[in-house]
Amino acid sequence: MLLQHLRYALRMLAKQPAFTAIAVLTLALGIGANTAIFSVVNAVLLRPLPYREPERLVQIRERTSHFENGSVSLPNYLDWRANQRGFTDLALYRGGDANLSGSGADTEAERVTAARVSYNFLSVLGLPPTFGRDFRESDDVPHARKVALISDALWKRRFGSSRSVIGQQILLDGVAREVIGVLPPNVKLPRRAEVYIPLEDLRADKDYLNRANHPGLSVLGRLKPGITLEQATGDLNNIAAELERKYPDTNTTRRVQTDLLLDSAIKDYKSGVALLLVAVGCVLLIACANVANLELARALGRDRELAVRAALGASRGQLAMQVFIESAILALLGGVAGVLLSLWGLDAIKAIAPGGVARFGSTDSARFQESHIDLTVLAFTATVAIGAGLLVGIWPALRIARRSSLSLSLHEGGRGTSDGAQRQRVRSGLVVAQVALALLLLAGAGLTLKSFRNAQNAALGFDPDRVLVADILLPRARYDTDDKVARFNEQLIEKIRVLPGVQYTALGNNIPFDENEWDSSFHVTGTPPARPGEEPEAEIDVVTPDYFRAMGMPILRGRAFTAADRARPPRSVIIDESFARRFFPNRDPIGQQIDDNQTDEKNPPPLRVIGVVPRTRNEAPGEDNVERYQWPQMYFAADEDPSHNNMLVVRVKSGDPLALVPAIKRELQQLDPDQALAEVSTMENNIAKSLGSRRMIMSLLGAFAFIALLLASVGLYGVMALTVTQRTRELGIRLALGAQRADVFRLVLTHGMLLVCAGLIIGLIAALGAGRGLQSLLYGVGGFDAPALSTALFALAFAALAACCVPARRATRVDPIIALRSE
Repeated sequence: MLLQHLRYALRMLAKQPAFTAIAVLTLALGIGANTAIFSVVNAVLLRPLPYREPERLVQIRERTSHFENGSVSLPNYLDWRANQRGFTDLALYRGGDANLSGSGADTEAERVTAARVSYNFLSVLGLPPTFGRDFRESDDVPHARKVALISDALWKRRFGSSRSVIGQQILLDGVAREVIGVLPPNVKLPRRAEVYIPLEDLRADKDYLNRANHPGLSVLGRLKPGITLEQATGDLNNIAAELERKYPDTNTTRRVQTDLLLDSAIKDYKSGVALLLVAVGCVLLIACANVANLELARALGRDRELAVRAALGASRGQLAMQVFIESAILALLGGVAGVLLSLWGLDAIKAIAPGGVARFGSTDSARFQESHIDLTVLAFTATVAIGAGLLVGIWPALRIARRSSLSLSLHEGGRGTSDGAQRQRVRSGLVVAQVALALLLLAGAGLTLKSFRNAQNAALGFDPDRVLVADILLPRARYDTDDKVARFNEQLIEKIRVLPGVQYTALGNNIPFDENEWDSSFHVTGTPPARPGEEPEAEIDVVTPDYFRAMGMPILRGRAFTAADRARPPRSVIIDESFARRFFPNRDPIGQQIDDNQTDEKNPPPLRVIGVVPRTRNEAPGEDNVERYQWPQMYFAADEDPSHNNMLVVRVKSGDPLALVPAIKRELQQLDPDQALAEVSTMENNIAKSLGSRRMIMSLLGAFAFIALLLASVGLYGVMALTVTQRTRELGIRLALGAQRADVFRLVLTHGMLLVCAGLIIGLIAALGAGRGLQSLLYGVGGFDAPALSTALFALAFAALAACCVPARRATRVDPIIALRSE
């Protein structure tokens, strides 16, 4: 019997190719969008990390009254590890850059991400090396033999997958290190790391042993069996409270921030991806409502067929099963076509996915690029297709099963009547639902579009046009004094300054949009000291004299740095306008003094403020980053405090700044053949990359809103066209009795627009509620934004009006004589 139903269903669908194609395409759009987005959800949010028992891995950071997620000081880590009871062990790690020198005449130096880790890092992670050996405790002490582990990718790229790499020497930042092992390809913490080296000498570095210093370190812990995250966190916080009692100057208000490692990896994208999943769910509901309306309209012409089959002995259950199987076939075909559409959609999503965020942390956009169609996704697609088949076929099947007398269909939907009132209400309700869901998506798309525009147009405080940036890293082994660093920096700037097309050249540490962050507490000289843990914080930038010119930043008051600042104490500092307004109100900031805590000197003279510059935006606005703290900024002269790691900033006179890259590389190699130019980009590209998450959400939500608008308009057109067909005799009688064609047009149009208005009211209420839920994803836009909601209402109302006008105009062309004669 089932095979007979299937054969008959396929014949019926084949006899109506237009209906079948439209229904399959409509379902394919809804199912395909859901499949593509679920592929992203599966890769980004659901897929477990590729480590042993990943649900027990925890990232641990420090939090204070100033910020919620800060790096860990080495002494605090040592105390945590010695006294904690909730973890099997705690490991320390930090991402960073290093220059890997060429191994031959044909091999250039390259920049790699080099992770500093404690010797127990891999054992806590739960992944031993693929071959070779792991770090030992003896490798992780000061003055130990220099060793390194390398990633699978570096092993394949640099060493041709040769196992003889074990025991070979690599030159990393001028230090020869022996390769002792190759890691599995699924070790991805810190993200993009290609070389792993022990902490070793850092354990004896006075800067790292300073409990007040938090040099970008994070802690990885593995929970003991039976211990919950809350219990382990409480234990660490008890230790932190004891450290606060022992070291009030450095540890007041310091506690721990713990997150499951997976949660820390996905927190930047969780809300946005969940929003997209809800959006495609709305698209699927609209598609199902559309096909359900098509099925109901199609069933109108099958009443006599079903009545005849019933008269020949078919039961209501068999008839209902027949209709339901046809809907299931449509859903199956829509699911197959949806998978094909999702392959294209997934490529589009990957293309607009945000670029690398948090280069050295556990958070990155690489999980977006790992999205693909697998068995889990196909199972989800099958579930969605089954659900769509149920939504599309359940009402026609129930209608047949519950009909008291199938012979009544010959009268209710037959000659001289319109469609049954109950069926009209169902179709009208589906149209109202489509309009409401479409308005909800359009309003959400409008809010995200305005939010993205606000973020894109947020004041920067500098001019990013025609600015090239690149990372320069000097190895401490070779550049072991400030004089050597300063000499190299001066020579590099001088060589690049004279290149054709260059306007200004400078170096800067912690410049805008460089994915780094350096903050420090400070104290204005002569003011009462703040209580421990409540000291004000400022972002620290170290720059060369032409930095402000290269960045297009005006000097608002005072002057910029000069070469003479290094020769005459006290040291100089430039502050931004927010610093001046907050800490030097109603007085001239030039000449004011700030205690110097950025030097190793004992009792140094205070810093002297020599200039005020605009406040710069350093990261994407409105996201969960340092930018939200709105810290003031302090600029120090690179001549007075040379840095090994800087961003090269080059402003060109005209044209594309990237055209200078080959010449800059050549000059850099002439100065030091082991130097590699890294992170080469334009400032405009870096700014655009920082807005990647917002751009992706805006683009996809806009695409889904457009699909919803299209489907809702088509659904409304279909219902109105069917209504005109059913009311042909009625309209003919009206015209025969003297009604004007304008009256008929107004009658049909009013019926359609009443459905639209009902949908708009329901959708507007839903959009107001959804706006409040979107607040955390928006920047500079409230949950209720009149222009965005008005635009969504106007767009949908205009599309609906157009969808209603065509059937209404057709109704005015009804010939009364022909209509009455045909009836």
